[in-house]
Amino acid sequence: MVYDVAIVGAGPAGLMAAKTAAEKGLKVALIEKKIDVSNVTRACCQQLIMDENFEGESVQLREGKIHFPNNGFEIDYTGPTFNVTDKYYISPSGHKIYFSYKDKRPIVIKYDKGFLLQCILEKCEKLGVEFRNRTVAYNATGTKEGVELSLTSGGTKTTIMAKKLIASDGVNSRIVESLGMNKERTFFTTALCILYFMEGVKDFERTAITSYFGLRYQSSVPVIMGPSLEDENVACLIIMGNQKRRPEQVFQNVTTKGALSPMFEKAKVVKKLGCSVKAYTSIKVPYQDNVLVIGDAAGYVEVEIQGGLMCGYRAGNAVCRELAGENGFENYTDWWQTSFEFNGDDYLRVAQGFALVPTYTDNELDYLFALIEDGVLEGTYNQYKSPKLMWDAILKHRDQIAQGRPDLYEKIEIKKLTLSDVF
Repeated sequence: MVYDVAIVGAGPAGLMAAKTAAEKGLKVALIEKKIDVSNVTRACCQQLIMDENFEGESVQLREGKIHFPNNGFEIDYTGPTFNVTDKYYISPSGHKIYFSYKDKRPIVIKYDKGFLLQCILEKCEKLGVEFRNRTVAYNATGTKEGVELSLTSGGTKTTIMAKKLIASDGVNSRIVESLGMNKERTFFTTALCILYFMEGVKDFERTAITSYFGLRYQSSVPVIMGPSLEDENVACLIIMGNQKRRPEQVFQNVTTKGALSPMFEKAKVVKKLGCSVKAYTSIKVPYQDNVLVIGDAAGYVEVEIQGGLMCGYRAGNAVCRELAGENGFENYTDWWQTSFEFNGDDYLRVAQGFALVPTYTDNELDYLFALIEDGVLEGTYNQYKSPKLMWDAILKHRDQIAQGRPDLYEKIEIKKLTLSDVF
């Protein structure tokens, strides 16, 4: 059998692509290495980002559905939710930069990713999608008919043929690597992240996401704390590191030695989820012959769950157009390049938010944060918009900084931040 499209990876992007393609009448094979898509075993914040025009979309959650008005689709979601209305950046001595909408609408909405994925999978199976779980796709080869996909399951190797292939197998994509599509990408680092779910955390603010900046917190990257969806008494502590600074050791230092350690005196870990992420620049043109690469597999680190759903919807339609003799992959590429900020020429400005600790001393961070702690910045979760808002507010005090801290002012003016500085 030759499938119209084979899809590797049953995450948000792959499942949405399978559903969309099947609704168009295509014969779809969906390949997934996990047994159960509803069991989330990898670090994931599981949240809808409610920024307007984030990734070219203003997502809405209402009446049991997640709406994507700019992209023209919606999906059912009737699972649990929790609104997060506040965001803080906190300096070593406790000066706060506060982000919030005036009407206190949510910055993010926590929701159950596993529940969502299972619901989409059930719709896929009703539409006739052939779902192969516990199966690893490890190689893709172009043929006259389309693509030959090499699979292994339970020690048995097989191949399937498809006219088109969608690679949605995540940030560490085997398919992208097998096709040589990483060769033109810049590699920054392999980042390690662990989410520690902890009960008994003192003074935990459940309706906020808080990032702590400074070596006083025993980490050279932000220490982030937010709520969990499952239990109102459980906090989610996000610890990042790499091979040289293992997150397990950073966690021990943060919770026993750093300025936050009093919060964790009576806390205990009830669950933890980790991930390893190869951080590459994005694939600007995410297709090659009959293969379309979507979602995290083509992005810089991640596209978020909602971005994955949009990629899947667009990809399912793109394959349908390709099989009809139209330029579906080119149209997808146009949308991809304009919707995701990491595809722009200035995307490295994200480092301005996350390179604060290696760039500025604790004393300098305290000084800068104190300049704007009495104000409220626009509510946003966007990792590109947040540092821009912060620096725009700080630099309203440009003259004061230049006169009072000329050395710091010079550093701000001449420092050219890149993602390499972060890692």
